[in-house]
Amino acid sequence: MSIRKKVASCIGILAMVGVFTKVSAQFYIGAEVGGNQNYLVTNVSSLNATEIVPKNGFALSAVLQYKVNDWFSLEATPGFIQKNYQIQRTGYYKGIYQRNDNNYLQLPVSAKFYFGAKKLKGFVDLGVYGAYWASSHIKGAVPNILDQKPYNPAYNPAVDPPIDPVVMSQSVFDDYTPYYYDQKYHFDNTRDRRFEFGITAGLGINYEATSKTNFFVEFKYADALTDQQNNYQYGQDARNNETGTIFIGVTRKVHTCCKKKAPKANITTTN
Repeated sequence: MSIRKKVASCIGILAMVGVFTKVSAQFYIGAEVGGNQNYLVTNVSSLNATEIVPKNGFALSAVLQYKVNDWFSLEATPGFIQKNYQIQRTGYYKGIYQRNDNNYLQLPVSAKFYFGAKKLKGFVDLGVYGAYWASSHIKGAVPNILDQKPYNPAYNPAVDPPIDPVVMSQSVFDDYTPYYYDQKYHFDNTRDRRFEFGITAGLGINYEATSKTNFFVEFKYADALTDQQNNYQYGQDARNNETGTIFIGVTRKVHTCCKKKAPKANITTTN
């Protein structure tokens, strides 16, 4: 069994332990916002002079929290998240690149475990998520082979007299005019997989400002278990998102349930 599957199994077991503990539960709602960095994990060893660079993005979520007791809660955080990256060439091909800004609607569901003092507590959470790849924007630069420069701006052997030494091209854009593009990405149903599923893990600090209001800071890591692309060609390499996000947020208690009602006083009258 892979590490990812073991983590997913543990999440379910721990959540069941917390739910079946006899408790007085509380419900909180709130919001969180943060910045992230996304890594596209794929094999580029077969691509000459190519590397993938992580890029920053942001995330915004609502927080729906069911606090079972002082040390355990269940949480859902539906929201918006960016998963950006850049593919670029190196060496002679330096300057050729494509940046992908990808927008997802994401729903993580997690089990959260608290430790520490009453007011200031640390916490860890484990969960799973589902996401929908809603839109994407691409921009970059490629050689424009239809608008070719002379062999080298410093020396054109067709018209210039011989010189010594000859200045050779240092990059592809010494030989070709760059073509820049900046446009909306159009999805291909054959190639692109719009739904993504994965696991999450988080670590943070929670401060109880009042009996009803909490502020928190959290680092959350999301690892996609599904490929960003469909299996549409032979021998293709998987492309998986790995995203680390730092959130700040606030929650507020809106309802308390499962409280024992005080017994009504029996009033007896005497004649």
